[in-house]
Amino acid sequence: MLFCPVTNPDPACVQRANECLCHLWNVLNLRPHQEQASINMIKGVSTLLDFPTSGSKTLTFWWPLLYHWAPNDDTEETRKNLLVISPLVALMGEQANDLIQRGIPAIVLTSETPNLEQALKDFGLNKSCVAFVSPEMAIGKSFHQHVLKSEVFQANNIGLVIDELHAVDEWGTEDFQVAYSELATLIKCLPTGVPLMMASATLPPILRTSVIYKLGVSTNYDHLAFSNTKPNIGLSVRILQHKLGSYADLLPLFLENTAGAAEFPQTLIYVNSRKEAEEIQDSLQHHCPEAIPVVAFEFYHRYIAESQKVHIQENIRDGTLRGVPTTDALRVGINFSHIKCVVLWREPRTFLSLIQKARRCVHMMSDRGEGILFVTRASYAQHLANLEAEGEGSDAESNTGEPDDAPEVQAAEGEQMDREAAVKVADEDEGGESVPVDKCSALSAFEAQDRLFLSCFIVTSQCHRKPWSTYFKNDKKKPFFKLIPGAPCCDNCNPDLFEVDAVAVVPPARKRPGRGSKPTAELTTAVTDQLDLWRSVKISRDFPRQSIIIGKLILPNKVIEKSSEWLQAVTTPDIFFSSIEWKWGTHDNCKYGNEVVTVIGDILQDHPDAEQDKRDAAQREKVFLELTAKANKQLHEKHKAIFQECWDAVYNITTEKMVSRGRGATK
Repeated sequence: MLFCPVTNPDPACVQRANECLCHLWNVLNLRPHQEQASINMIKGVSTLLDFPTSGSKTLTFWWPLLYHWAPNDDTEETRKNLLVISPLVALMGEQANDLIQRGIPAIVLTSETPNLEQALKDFGLNKSCVAFVSPEMAIGKSFHQHVLKSEVFQANNIGLVIDELHAVDEWGTEDFQVAYSELATLIKCLPTGVPLMMASATLPPILRTSVIYKLGVSTNYDHLAFSNTKPNIGLSVRILQHKLGSYADLLPLFLENTAGAAEFPQTLIYVNSRKEAEEIQDSLQHHCPEAIPVVAFEFYHRYIAESQKVHIQENIRDGTLRGVPTTDALRVGINFSHIKCVVLWREPRTFLSLIQKARRCVHMMSDRGEGILFVTRASYAQHLANLEAEGEGSDAESNTGEPDDAPEVQAAEGEQMDREAAVKVADEDEGGESVPVDKCSALSAFEAQDRLFLSCFIVTSQCHRKPWSTYFKNDKKKPFFKLIPGAPCCDNCNPDLFEVDAVAVVPPARKRPGRGSKPTAELTTAVTDQLDLWRSVKISRDFPRQSIIIGKLILPNKVIEKSSEWLQAVTTPDIFFSSIEWKWGTHDNCKYGNEVVTVIGDILQDHPDAEQDKRDAAQREKVFLELTAKANKQLHEKHKAIFQECWDAVYNITTEKMVSRGRGATK
């Protein structure tokens, strides 16, 4: 069946669609690019919406429906239908419910849809205006039989919307379904000439070429491109100063003198494995101030129950959760409008993924946010080596910060990217680090360029926004967001605004006894005698004038013997209770247990362990030296900056010339 485009749009219908859309979504008017994309669709012109997040691209999806139909004019003759392909089931449900509340019949068609077969038949009979369909469902037999073969559907279909278009060519992750790359088969089954509305906020030029080819779209499409830079996000790259598994570098997220959870900026912490997500939650809960409840931190990954996922998403929206360590399971597209900080704990596998995650910070341009990437020293060195291997690092200081000079790898139009041969994702690490399938496998054009820009972003000594802008060719697109005067740019442009205080982490008390030194005979005798005296006093005090309960019943000889030989287990009540079996010393009878620990502690003070004291002193000295070194380094940097300012000032006066300082600023 042929699609019948509207050659000359009726001005009255256009005005009605505009008014209806603005009324339903409570907006003043449509932007020019939104109206242009909408008119394209009813004219049968496929359109690529290269819009940034918060660009209101979804409004253009529904305008073509309202041109033909309105909620108050619902008849079989006017009702048309749209197919919307999305990779996110949770997002599809939200969007469908939103349309229904606004009076537009919508349905979600996935494997989880109740009474799926009947739902497919109903949509095939045009009983809903919009169907949100997963890629797997769209190319499946049931959808083909009940929907695509329906003459009613074919006669009323006015377009196909493909959201998150970059997913068509995303490689090696479970975040975006493999079926996305097979959507060309769906397009062939739609009415001939039906227009496509393709949308993405993160689509670099080289990826666009591959995606258009895979979908089988002709080059005759309208590309509406806007810059996706977000000037209200401050960017920084930090090299880990502590052991990777300690997560101590995350502790500066806690502000000093925090009065409550609301003062902890709502933060997403993206990790490469679910193990890291769980461990970071434990670390944040352990170190959070008393003013912040531990329930403000919760991990998220694909192995938690669906009900728990929904619960966490709701708590992020209402602000209950302040810090969420998560894998890629918390996917792009889910609307969290109050995120103020996005942390990437070690770099993701691609630069595209890094930008996608960073952009989830602050949706309102009036807000300020921060994106932080943590890398290990070894990883930093590897990225530096990557640039040198590409011929970019012969002069590291001058060249590593020039991503726009990086060799741009272009794919010939129509060339299919070989991406599956390049990487293989480990099952254990969802969103984890990629592992080569074959040592001889060649990187695709996109992967080679992506890897190069990721390295440039990490090691550059210039502005971190430069690789971002060059990667997406933002300088060749129309600006979307206005620059915010005085907003922090990045840690290279505004180093004083991204300083991080040194953190010292004190290891928690051991819950199992250490090895310690073997007690001397003198110490063992002292402990034995003192505990024997203690139980005698205890009997006369707590059980007077009786002969049934004796001292050996309260504190058996075995407990005294074990305590005197294993003194390292009696340093705290918790360790004592868990290490020495004594029913009178458990938490239920902790009074006696605490007294025994106190008795032994007093004896140990009179018999210090020289070896242990030596080890403790060495550990304290080590921590002190580390803190001193960090403090001296920070002081040196400040002195260096002060000296440079003084030098510039003197030079300016003596030479009567202006001095250029900073990134892009002349003072």
